Amino acid sequence: MGDIGQTYADGRERITELVREAPTEQLTATVPACPQWRVTDVVAHLAGTCSDVLAGNIEGVATDPWTAAQVEARRGRSIDELLEEWTTAAPQVEAIAQHFPGRVGTQWILDMTTHEHDIRGALGAPGAQDSSAVAMALEFMVGGLGVSVASRGLPPLEVRADGVSWIVGGEGETDLNAVLFGAEPPVNTASGAETTVEASGFELFRALTGRRSRGQIRKFTWTGDAEAYLPAFEFGPFRTATADVVE
Repeated sequence: MGDIGQTYADGRERITELVREAPTEQLTATVPACPQWRVTDVVAHLAGTCSDVLAGNIEGVATDPWTAAQVEARRGRSIDELLEEWTTAAPQVEAIAQHFPGRVGTQWILDMTTHEHDIRGALGAPGAQDSSAVAMALEFMVGGLGVSVASRGLPPLEVRADGVSWIVGGEGETDLNAVLFGAEPPVNTASGAETTVEASGFELFRALTGRRSRGQIRKFTWTGDAEAYLPAFEFGPFRTATADVVE
């Protein structure tokens, strides 16, 4: 696993550069992949997460009420004010992130990276699709897919992306929290799977975070019964998009 703090800092710098240069009308536009928020709301959430971690305000962490409170508390602030808060708070969290328990640090990367590409989609500025943050987030989410496959009683699924493969959905993958937040990534010792799905790491990452429709996932490279596995792309708070998301 890469350095959590540095990976986050790299993503934060990319996002900061994007939004600093964006015109006001884009910053206040609805984010297609996250339609309940504007671009400024997404930045408010990212800044608020770091400030809340530093303040010890982690009750309900990552839940909708927790994130909604971050956005509401910063309603009306300018993008410069939001970035100043984030730039002040985030380096302090980045310095301690490697010591977060279990895989909480990787979940933090997942959140930032998901929203980086939500913002890119809103601004029409694709990029960084092969970043280390995307690879880290994808590995995290593949574990959740395994739980979802197993909980539906489906046979193991082989997932392939960018020359890497995982076999997910085997015995023992039943507790979503244990798989996602355990000390180490889950290891499936199954010898093979009859069904495989292959796409770029970026496309799989976006699909597993609810940023692709079932129609788009169906167009990945499948062997075996794709239809049986499409519902498994919904787990935890993530639901497949109701319309195609093109980035």
